[in-house]
This record gives sequence, structure tokens and C-alpha cells, in this order.
Amino acid sequence: MLPLNRASKGLLGILALTGLFTFSSCSKDDDNTTVEPDATVKIVNVLPDAGSVDVFNGSSKLNSSTIAYGESTGYLNVKKGDATFDFKSSVSGNTVLSAPVTFEKSENYSLFATGETNGNTTVGILAKDNLGAPSSGMAKIRFVHASPDAPAFNFLANDNVLQDGVAYKSSTEFKELAAGTYTIKLNNATSGVTATTRPDVVLQAGKIYTVVAQGLINATPVVEQPFALNIMANN
Repeated sequence: MLPLNRASKGLLGILALTGLFTFSSCSKDDDNTTVEPDATVKIVNVLPDAGSVDVFNGSSKLNSSTIAYGESTGYLNVKKGDATFDFKSSVSGNTVLSAPVTFEKSENYSLFATGETNGNTTVGILAKDNLGAPSSGMAKIRFVHASPDAPAFNFLANDNVLQDGVAYKSSTEFKELAAGTYTIKLNNATSGVTATTRPDVVLQAGKIYTVVAQGLINATPVVEQPFALNIMANN
């Protein structure tokens, strides 16, 4: 995954998108379309100090209700090509993140909004979602690292390493696991010490899941969200 700054430095299947500025220009092509959707995107709010947000593409509001921390929209229809999604505090209306994005025709995506508004380090992580059905009796799972002050992690299920060395603003590919109950674990990629564990995670056959590391390890109580694992279903 390559991070994008305001100059949109890079593009690969999964993009990290940075910047804090207000996107004010508006055109019909920038708006979410309900006519002939080219792609879809799920928007996930994991901004640890922003509270609930609303998301705009130009002048068009994308979400039907405010997106609380740790919550997401369903898959929204969008046009292919370039756009900028503005995340605004649902309380103050201030823009907390402007994320440039590029969508390809017939693809599905998740956009994770993270980073700290205090310090202007907000960033969007755009991940391409392979929503193809798992094999019979299997589930699919991946890991997205969206915790700004956390180290790189190894991603494990029942002590089996699914991916090692996953850095902040990175996402793994989906991997198939037999349906069943698992202990999901993140180990420090350098020391091997377990950072967090989620036992008794039930993966159902035919389902697709994303495990998100979110919040801050060194969170200030009340005003910042603490580090945690969030397990989300993609279908």
C-alpha cells in the first residue's frame, strides 16, 4: 500500500490518503450517482478524536445518518474516477479530513478515516474489497492497520500467522479460513509480544470479514478513543 498526500503521490490496489484541507469545488461528476453506479465504497469512521462524522463528495452528502466512531456505512454507489471525500464533524461541521480517492469501474472499496485531528495527521486508507464468495465451508478475513501510534503487527488466527509486518495505513489481502471459532491476535512485529487478543471470534461459512486495529495506544481518556480491535462484516 502506498500513502497519498495532497499531491496524490501514489496509487496501488490499496491507497493511503493524507491531507487536511477543505474541498470546495463542486461539479456534477463529483457527486454520488444513483443512475448507473460504476463502483461501490463502504466508509468507516475510525478517527480516534473526531467523534461522529458526515461525509461529502462535493456538495452531495453520502451518508443518510451520522457515522459514529467505529461504525460504517453500507456500500455506497459512486462513479469511477477521481474525487475528494470530505469528512466533517457532525457537531461543529468542521472538515476533519479531505481524502482524495480514485475508483475503478466495477470495483468495491472500503475507505477508513483515521489519524488525529489534533496535529493534522488525519488520513484515509482506501482498500479494494474482493467480495467474491469464499469456497464452500470457508470464510474470508483480512486485517487493516488504522491505529496511528501503534507499531507494525503480525496478524494471527489461532496462533497461525496470516500476515506479518503489517504497518499503519496498510491492509492485507483477504485470506480464506475454515468456518469456525478463532482467537484473533496481533503481535508486535519486532518483539513478538502480543499486543491484543480477541477470543471466540466466530467466522461463518460464506461470510467476509475485516479486522481493524483502531484507536490510540496512548489515548487521552475521554477525548481520545483507546486502542482496540474491531471486527466488521463485508457481506
